[in-house]
Amino acid sequence: MHSDLLVPFGAGDGDAAPLYCVHSASGSAYTYLPLVGALGGRRVVGIEAPGYDSDGLPPADLRELADRYARAVADDCGRRQACLLGWSMGGSVAYAMAWRLRALGVVVPLVVIVDALMHHAEPTPPVREILTRFAVDLVTEGGGGRAEEGVVAALRAWSSDAPVTEAWGLLRRADLVPEELDAETLARRFEVFRRNVEALHRYAPEPGYPDPVLVVDGEDSPRGPLRWADVAARVRTVTVPGDHFSLWRGAGLAALGTRVEEALREACAAPAREVRT
Repeated sequence: MHSDLLVPFGAGDGDAAPLYCVHSASGSAYTYLPLVGALGGRRVVGIEAPGYDSDGLPPADLRELADRYARAVADDCGRRQACLLGWSMGGSVAYAMAWRLRALGVVVPLVVIVDALMHHAEPTPPVREILTRFAVDLVTEGGGGRAEEGVVAALRAWSSDAPVTEAWGLLRRADLVPEELDAETLARRFEVFRRNVEALHRYAPEPGYPDPVLVVDGEDSPRGPLRWADVAARVRTVTVPGDHFSLWRGAGLAALGTRVEEALREACAAPAREVRT
Protein backbone atom coordinates (compact mmCIF):
# COMPACT_ATOMS: atom_id res chain seq x y z
CA MET A 1 0.00 0.00 0.00
CA HIS A 2 2.80 2.43 0.90
CA SER A 3 5.61 0.82 -1.09
CA ASP A 4 5.96 3.96 -3.23
CA LEU A 5 6.72 6.07 -0.14
CA LEU A 6 8.87 3.92 2.16
CA VAL A 7 12.49 3.06 1.32
CA PRO A 8 13.98 0.48 3.75
CA PHE A 9 17.68 1.04 4.47
CA GLY A 10 18.23 -2.10 6.55
CA ALA A 11 16.41 -4.65 8.68
CA GLY A 12 17.92 -3.47 11.98
CA ASP A 13 17.09 -4.56 15.51
CA GLY A 14 13.47 -5.62 15.87
CA ASP A 15 13.35 -4.45 19.51
CA ALA A 16 14.30 -0.83 18.87
CA ALA A 17 11.83 1.80 17.69
CA PRO A 18 12.45 2.29 13.95
CA LEU A 19 13.66 5.63 12.64
CA TYR A 20 11.76 7.16 9.70
CA CYS A 21 13.73 9.77 7.74
CA VAL A 22 11.70 12.30 5.77
CA HIS A 23 12.88 13.64 2.41
CA SER A 24 13.93 17.24 1.87
CA ALA A 25 12.40 19.43 -0.87
CA SER A 26 14.20 17.34 -3.50
CA GLY A 27 11.93 14.42 -2.65
CA SER A 28 14.81 11.96 -2.24
CA ALA A 29 15.34 9.88 0.89
CA TYR A 30 18.83 8.75 -0.10
CA THR A 31 20.43 11.72 1.68
CA TYR A 32 20.12 9.62 4.84
CA LEU A 33 21.86 6.48 3.62
CA PRO A 34 25.32 7.52 4.99
CA LEU A 35 23.77 7.94 8.45
CA VAL A 36 22.48 4.38 8.77
CA GLY A 37 25.76 2.78 9.82
CA ALA A 38 26.07 5.10 12.82
CA LEU A 39 22.74 4.15 14.36
CA GLY A 40 23.64 0.94 16.15
CA GLY A 41 21.74 -1.50 13.97
CA ARG A 42 18.43 0.31 14.38
CA ARG A 43 15.90 -0.19 11.58
CA VAL A 44 15.95 2.91 9.36
CA VAL A 45 13.33 3.68 6.71
CA GLY A 46 13.43 6.57 4.27
CA ILE A 47 10.30 8.41 3.17
CA GLU A 48 10.39 9.45 -0.49
CA ALA A 49 8.07 12.01 -2.09
CA PRO A 50 5.47 10.90 -4.63
CA GLY A 51 6.79 11.65 -8.11
CA TYR A 52 10.49 11.54 -7.27
CA ASP A 53 10.93 8.06 -8.72
CA SER A 54 7.28 7.05 -8.99
CA ASP A 55 3.97 8.14 -10.47
CA GLY A 56 2.01 11.10 -9.17
CA LEU A 57 3.13 14.32 -7.49
CA PRO A 58 3.12 15.51 -3.88
CA PRO A 59 0.36 17.87 -2.75
CA ALA A 60 1.38 21.50 -2.31
CA ASP A 61 0.08 21.27 1.27
CA LEU A 62 2.45 20.12 3.99
CA ARG A 63 -0.33 19.03 6.32
CA GLU A 64 -1.80 16.77 3.67
CA LEU A 65 1.66 15.35 2.97
CA ALA A 66 2.24 14.75 6.71
CA ASP A 67 -1.15 13.02 7.01
CA ARG A 68 -0.28 10.59 4.24
CA TYR A 69 3.18 9.85 5.61
CA ALA A 70 1.91 9.42 9.17
CA ARG A 71 -0.59 6.80 8.03
CA ALA A 72 2.16 4.98 6.15
CA VAL A 73 4.43 5.01 9.20
CA ALA A 74 1.65 3.95 11.58
CA ASP A 75 0.86 0.94 9.40
CA ASP A 76 4.54 0.07 8.97
CA CYS A 77 5.38 0.17 12.69
CA GLY A 78 2.21 -1.62 13.74
CA ARG A 79 1.02 1.51 15.55
CA ARG A 80 3.58 0.99 18.32
CA GLN A 81 6.59 3.33 18.34
CA ALA A 82 8.28 5.41 15.66
CA CYS A 83 11.10 7.94 15.81
CA LEU A 84 11.31 10.63 13.13
CA LEU A 85 14.15 12.54 11.50
CA GLY A 86 14.07 15.20 8.82
CA TRP A 87 16.68 17.42 7.22
CA SER A 88 15.81 20.80 5.70
CA MET A 89 12.14 20.73 4.64
CA GLY A 90 12.01 17.21 6.06
CA GLY A 91 12.33 18.67 9.55
CA SER A 92 9.03 20.53 9.19
CA VAL A 93 7.33 17.47 7.75
CA ALA A 94 8.66 15.28 10.57
CA TYR A 95 7.35 17.76 13.15
CA ALA A 96 3.90 17.80 11.52
CA MET A 97 3.93 13.99 11.29
CA ALA A 98 4.67 13.66 15.01
CA TRP A 99 1.40 15.39 15.87
CA ARG A 100 -0.51 13.11 13.50
CA LEU A 101 1.14 9.94 14.75
CA ARG A 102 0.18 10.83 18.31
CA ALA A 103 -3.42 11.22 17.12
CA LEU A 104 -3.18 7.71 15.65
CA GLY A 105 -2.01 6.30 19.00
CA VAL A 106 1.65 5.87 17.98
CA VAL A 107 4.31 6.71 20.59
CA VAL A 108 6.98 9.05 19.17
CA PRO A 109 10.00 8.87 21.51
CA LEU A 110 12.02 11.43 19.53
CA VAL A 111 11.81 13.85 16.60
CA VAL A 112 15.17 14.92 15.13
CA ILE A 113 15.18 18.14 13.09
CA VAL A 114 18.41 18.56 11.13
CA ASP A 115 19.42 22.03 9.93
CA ALA A 116 15.85 23.09 9.19
CA LEU A 117 14.82 26.74 9.28
CA MET A 118 11.39 27.14 10.82
CA HIS A 119 8.98 28.90 8.48
CA HIS A 120 5.70 30.50 9.47
CA ALA A 121 3.20 30.77 6.59
CA GLU A 122 5.04 33.14 4.27
CA PRO A 123 4.88 33.91 0.52
CA THR A 124 6.24 31.31 -1.87
CA PRO A 125 9.58 32.41 -3.40
CA PRO A 126 9.62 33.46 -7.08
CA VAL A 127 10.25 30.76 -9.68
CA ARG A 128 13.84 31.91 -10.33
CA GLU A 129 14.74 31.40 -6.69
CA ILE A 130 13.06 27.97 -6.63
CA LEU A 131 14.82 26.95 -9.84
CA THR A 132 18.17 28.12 -8.47
CA ARG A 133 17.66 26.19 -5.24
CA PHE A 134 16.66 23.09 -7.20
CA ALA A 135 19.79 23.26 -9.35
CA VAL A 136 22.06 23.94 -6.36
CA ASP A 137 20.58 20.90 -4.66
CA LEU A 138 21.29 18.76 -7.74
CA VAL A 139 24.87 19.97 -8.06
CA THR A 140 25.71 19.70 -4.36
CA GLU A 141 24.28 16.20 -4.00
CA GLY A 142 26.45 15.24 -6.97
CA GLY A 143 29.55 16.42 -5.11
CA GLY A 144 30.04 19.70 -6.98
CA GLY A 145 31.84 22.58 -5.29
CA ARG A 146 30.84 26.27 -5.28
CA ALA A 147 27.45 25.15 -6.53
CA GLU A 148 25.49 28.35 -6.02
CA GLU A 149 27.92 30.60 -7.89
CA GLY A 150 27.98 28.26 -10.89
CA VAL A 151 24.21 27.87 -11.00
CA VAL A 152 23.55 31.62 -10.71
CA ALA A 153 26.02 32.33 -13.52
CA ALA A 154 24.49 29.67 -15.78
CA LEU A 155 20.94 30.88 -15.20
CA ARG A 156 21.64 34.54 -16.00
CA ALA A 157 20.69 33.80 -19.59
CA TRP A 158 17.33 32.30 -18.53
CA SER A 159 14.30 34.61 -18.54
CA SER A 160 11.70 34.15 -15.82
CA ASP A 161 9.07 34.39 -18.58
CA ALA A 162 10.57 31.42 -20.44
CA PRO A 163 9.63 27.78 -19.81
CA VAL A 164 11.66 26.19 -17.05
CA THR A 165 12.70 23.48 -19.51
CA GLU A 166 14.93 26.04 -21.27
CA ALA A 167 17.07 26.19 -18.13
CA TRP A 168 18.17 22.57 -18.51
CA GLY A 169 20.23 23.35 -21.61
CA LEU A 170 21.97 26.26 -19.87
CA LEU A 171 22.83 24.09 -16.88
CA ARG A 172 24.06 21.25 -19.11
CA ARG A 173 26.34 23.57 -21.08
CA ALA A 174 27.86 24.64 -17.77
CA ASP A 175 28.32 20.96 -16.85
CA LEU A 176 26.07 21.35 -13.80
CA VAL A 177 23.49 18.62 -14.43
CA PRO A 178 24.24 14.91 -14.00
CA GLU A 179 24.33 13.21 -17.41
CA GLU A 180 21.94 10.45 -16.37
CA LEU A 181 19.07 12.91 -15.82
CA ASP A 182 17.12 13.43 -19.05
CA ALA A 183 14.79 16.38 -19.67
CA GLU A 184 11.67 14.44 -18.63
CA THR A 185 13.21 13.38 -15.31
CA LEU A 186 14.46 16.90 -14.63
CA ALA A 187 11.03 18.36 -15.34
CA ARG A 188 9.29 15.87 -13.04
CA ARG A 189 11.77 16.33 -10.21
CA PHE A 190 11.61 20.10 -10.51
CA GLU A 191 7.83 19.94 -10.18
CA VAL A 192 8.23 17.78 -7.06
CA PHE A 193 10.71 20.32 -5.68
CA ARG A 194 8.49 23.29 -6.56
CA ARG A 195 5.43 21.77 -4.88
CA ASN A 196 7.43 20.89 -1.79
CA VAL A 197 8.81 24.43 -1.50
CA GLU A 198 5.30 25.83 -1.88
CA ALA A 199 4.00 23.44 0.79
CA LEU A 200 6.78 24.40 3.20
CA HIS A 201 6.25 28.13 2.84
CA ARG A 202 2.50 27.79 3.39
CA TYR A 203 2.97 25.82 6.61
CA ALA A 204 2.95 27.22 10.14
CA PRO A 205 4.05 24.61 12.73
CA GLU A 206 1.39 23.70 15.26
CA PRO A 207 2.45 25.05 18.68
CA GLY A 208 2.65 23.09 21.92
CA TYR A 209 4.32 19.83 20.90
CA PRO A 210 4.98 18.11 24.26
CA ASP A 211 7.53 15.37 23.54
CA PRO A 212 11.33 15.35 22.98
CA VAL A 213 12.76 17.15 19.95
CA LEU A 214 16.45 17.21 19.06
CA VAL A 215 17.46 20.12 16.81
CA VAL A 216 20.81 19.65 15.04
CA ASP A 217 22.25 22.76 13.36
CA GLY A 218 25.28 23.04 11.11
CA GLU A 219 27.85 25.37 12.65
CA ASP A 220 28.19 27.28 9.37
CA SER A 221 24.50 27.37 8.44
CA PRO A 222 22.46 30.59 8.58
CA ARG A 223 19.98 31.02 11.42
CA GLY A 224 16.47 32.33 10.93
CA PRO A 225 14.50 34.53 13.35
CA LEU A 226 12.23 31.67 14.48
CA ARG A 227 13.21 28.77 16.76
CA TRP A 228 11.73 25.30 17.16
CA ALA A 229 11.69 25.96 20.89
CA ASP A 230 8.99 28.54 20.16
CA VAL A 231 6.55 25.75 19.24
CA ALA A 232 7.82 22.69 21.15
CA ALA A 233 8.23 22.33 24.91
CA ARG A 234 11.13 19.87 25.16
CA VAL A 235 13.71 21.00 22.60
CA ARG A 236 17.44 20.34 22.89
CA THR A 237 19.71 22.02 20.33
CA VAL A 238 23.20 20.85 19.33
CA THR A 239 25.59 21.87 16.56
CA VAL A 240 27.80 19.80 14.26
CA PRO A 241 30.61 20.86 11.90
CA GLY A 242 29.67 22.08 8.43
CA ASP A 243 26.93 23.91 6.61
CA HIS A 244 23.56 22.81 5.22
CA PHE A 245 25.13 20.38 2.75
CA SER A 246 28.61 19.64 4.08
CA LEU A 247 27.31 18.35 7.42
CA TRP A 248 26.47 15.15 5.51
CA ARG A 249 30.18 14.50 4.91
CA GLY A 250 33.32 13.96 6.95
CA ALA A 251 33.40 15.43 10.45
CA GLY A 252 29.85 16.72 10.15
CA LEU A 253 28.42 13.29 9.35
CA ALA A 254 30.44 11.64 12.12
CA ALA A 255 29.20 14.16 14.69
CA LEU A 256 25.64 13.95 13.39
CA GLY A 257 25.66 10.16 13.69
CA THR A 258 26.97 10.33 17.25
CA ARG A 259 24.46 12.98 18.36
CA VAL A 260 21.48 11.22 16.80
CA GLU A 261 22.45 7.77 18.12
CA GLU A 262 22.92 9.10 21.65
CA ALA A 263 19.59 10.93 21.58
CA LEU A 264 17.74 7.91 20.18
CA ARG A 265 19.22 5.62 22.81
CA GLU A 266 18.27 8.02 25.61
CA ALA A 267 14.75 8.71 24.33
CA CYS A 268 13.91 5.07 23.65
CA ALA A 269 15.24 3.96 27.05
CA ALA A 270 12.89 6.37 28.86
CA PRO A 271 9.51 5.01 29.98
CA ALA A 272 6.88 5.49 27.26
CA ARG A 273 4.59 8.40 28.03
CA GLU A 274 0.86 8.16 27.56
CA VAL A 275 -0.21 9.58 24.20
CA ARG A 276 -2.84 12.28 24.68
CA THR A 277 -4.51 13.66 21.60
